Amino acid sequence: MFKLVMLLRKRPDITREQFIDHYDNRHVPLMHSLQAKGAAVHRRNFVVPPEDGSRPEYDAIVEIFYEDLATAQGAASAIADPEVRRQMLEDEDRFIERGSIRRYVVEVHETVYRPIAGA
Repeated sequence: MFKLVMLLRKRPDITREQFIDHYDNRHVPLMHSLQAKGAAVHRRNFVVPPEDGSRPEYDAIVEIFYEDLATAQGAASAIADPEVRRQMLEDEDRFIERGSIRRYVVEVHETVYRPIAGA
């Protein structure tokens, strides 16, 4: 399994609720529609704001899972297409702070002590 992890910040002029709504209901469906075979799983982990009201370093930790390297490479190729990239960046500008995204391809090692339903 291959996974892309992204850290990102919401635009400071929108609420956390607007950020989550746009990401879940607009961006993910858009990205899925722009690729013939994209992510198998697109998990968004939204950071719970600190109790002191300070701004977290990142607002979301995103995990995008692919079945195999060929699928991951195909998704990367699709995003490299100028029209797909334009649409992606245009939508990201609606809810993500420009320049905040950090991307990492990771190798997954997992130890499950107790399975959690829905995890």
